[in-house]
Amino acid sequence: MTRKLLFGINVLALVLLLLSFFVPLIAPIKFPLLSLLSLSTLPIIGVNAAFAIYWLVRWDPRFFLSATLLIFAHIYFGPFVLGRKNTQNISEKSIGVLSHNVHLFDKYAEDMDQGHIAQEYELLIKRQAPEIICLQEYTSVHSVDFKKYPHQYIYFNPPFKLMGQAIMSQYPIISRGSLNFQNTANNVIYADVLMDQDTLRVYNVHLQSIGINPTENLVNQGGAEKIKNRISSTFVKQQEQIETLLRHMETVKYPKILAGDFNNTAFSYAYNQIADQFQDTFQKQGHGLGATYYFNGLPLRIDFIFSDPRLDVLDFETSEKSRSDHLPIIARFKR
Repeated sequence: MTRKLLFGINVLALVLLLLSFFVPLIAPIKFPLLSLLSLSTLPIIGVNAAFAIYWLVRWDPRFFLSATLLIFAHIYFGPFVLGRKNTQNISEKSIGVLSHNVHLFDKYAEDMDQGHIAQEYELLIKRQAPEIICLQEYTSVHSVDFKKYPHQYIYFNPPFKLMGQAIMSQYPIISRGSLNFQNTANNVIYADVLMDQDTLRVYNVHLQSIGINPTENLVNQGGAEKIKNRISSTFVKQQEQIETLLRHMETVKYPKILAGDFNNTAFSYAYNQIADQFQDTFQKQGHGLGATYYFNGLPLRIDFIFSDPRLDVLDFETSEKSRSDHLPIIARFKR
């Protein structure tokens, strides 16, 4: 492959990275096609990094093109990979929030596997010891023991009775509710948790799903054009859902935590709307790439825990394994 052809591919990668800068700023309803870049921004960054290294090794001045844009991307989007790992001791005066899309607790697994799934989940809870748990794609048909969480709010968005959401707490829940998104099983539920004399508003978020099975042939899912339209439509719905959520939060005076499956990345419009007002706990105390979902091997960070700026983030961890197609995440806050 000639250097001229390689440089042409490099220029295309540079243009795509430049366009990705506009994705968090432009509402999907105005330019739905552009929003597709939010899912591919990380690979685009990777391609530009590869070209920067390639030109640098050859002492070619074209190195500065990709390198300069990567520096801007790092400043604009924030770090792509966090090197630090929190080693400080967490005081007893803290509260942990675990969020996980449990994928119906692998409901359709072999009967003999169900016990293993329950055991694995109970070990996760024992190891992390969160005071609050937010679960997406929850089903009431499971064998997991949640007896340590006596205060529970479980909700299935009508008429979808198979898949719901749950907030489980060791502290009393004094009020609860649902935003009830229309014509979808996706939803946001919330609960006010009373800790001693303090009240914390917890939102469990499950934004509109893209609805693409990475293990199934694209042709069987309608082909590339239909998939493109489906994703664009999904991002428009996510915008509407985020706007509904933001309006609802304006009425709440308590410190707030938003946890859940946002079905989009940190390069998206939906993420930007939340991150503009709340802390991304991964950015505060996380480490590594932070991927929570793998789409055909492509690592994506689409599960988040956001917190009110009034809350001190002490720690963040992404679990290394799960029977679900999503990895659990946990953040710990100072009380």
